[in-house]
Amino acid sequence: MPVQSSMPQACFVFGEVFWSTTQISAMLSSNCAIRIERKERRIIMTGPNKIIEVLIPEDPGLHEFIYRWGQRNVHFDDNSVEIVRISGGA
Repeated sequence: MPVQSSMPQACFVFGEVFWSTTQISAMLSSNCAIRIERKERRIIMTGPNKIIEVLIPEDPGLHEFIYRWGQRNVHFDDNSVEIVRISGGA
């Protein structure tokens, strides 16, 4: 059975986040049209209909970051962290 080209693809935001008492950085990208920015401890992801915000945990070191668009949690390494705020449509 052929796959329909109109089938939506799963959108992910992924990369690495570093936190220490003196420095915070995030090297993140997405396979969809999602704008990603960091403001202090917040990661802000803006898609066509939503804005998602999550706090970077205060665990020192480099951490893997994965978020599947539409979920209520993001993953830092093996830890699930709840989204701080969702703005926009459903």
